[in-house]
Amino acid sequence: MQECSSVESSGGLNPQSQLAVTDAGACSCGGGAPCSCPEGSDCSCGSARSCNCQRRPESQAVDGIAQRVYALGNIGFHFISHSVRDSIAQQLDAQSNPDDPHELLRYLDANPWDATALIWTLDVDATPIYAINPSGAFASDAYLRLRSFLREQLTEGVERVSIPGVIAGNASLMFGLTVPVIRPQIRGMYSWTTAALISAVAGSPPAQGASTKNRDDYNRKVQAVRNFLERVYYELRNRGITPQERAINYAATNAFAVGTIFQSAISDGMELDAIEVERSPICRPLSDCWDVKLRFFDPQKRLERAAKLYRLTVDVSAPYPVRYGKVYGWSTY
Repeated sequence: MQECSSVESSGGLNPQSQLAVTDAGACSCGGGAPCSCPEGSDCSCGSARSCNCQRRPESQAVDGIAQRVYALGNIGFHFISHSVRDSIAQQLDAQSNPDDPHELLRYLDANPWDATALIWTLDVDATPIYAINPSGAFASDAYLRLRSFLREQLTEGVERVSIPGVIAGNASLMFGLTVPVIRPQIRGMYSWTTAALISAVAGSPPAQGASTKNRDDYNRKVQAVRNFLERVYYELRNRGITPQERAINYAATNAFAVGTIFQSAISDGMELDAIEVERSPICRPLSDCWDVKLRFFDPQKRLERAAKLYRLTVDVSAPYPVRYGKVYGWSTY
């Protein structure tokens, strides 16, 4: 540990912050002489304004390129410090609680600049896995979207959000947990409910006078899409760090491509068996292409009928992945 105090780094979270979030080795721990960490390390602030230098994991940078992330989860928030929390509490009514997200959102609606006094987090199963630190000319728009996501979680039942971006150091939360920091890319920040995504994929339910077959087909498609999404959310849950993880997470949010696949599989009477990811042998220059394969089988004729394989290629070379090429399907034994 390197004992020091420091000036604010350009990569810091906030001038009020008592912790450091850096991408260049410099940290800010409360005023005084500059402090920096060795190359390949990140710094955070400990007790008595001390600077902690921690070796950056290999996953955070490859050949000098910032680690890309495309993660799914829920939005949470933490105050930068007890003093910042108390300062905001003093701006509220005596009966108000700054830890109550409804009251905090009302305060931020009137004081949007104080969104930077919080550490916004991406949570999975109520556990923060990333801090979200918007920066650049459109940081205010990113904070506005984070506030919107939190409000939608509280009032509209939003279950998942997607956060693309790059890793930019680490942040220590007030209760002691240290998490990587994402600098988000606004294009690709979305929120949704499972029901809404299923509706987008499966379409509108049949009319009241529709045949039993049409209603049964629709219900099967809804159940198949729900099964796929829940497997991605729970069985294949991940941090969205590796190219394979980012490709899977993108496939789970691409309603158009997934809908095409399930429409074809269900018309053949097939059910989802496995989700596989492998590097694509064909890719355009300066891209990083991965094939997401969905394998389907006939549950009534598992040993008599060939399985069906559908391939969706995803380019994860940018923070926000993009579908590359068409969706293809074929039978396999």
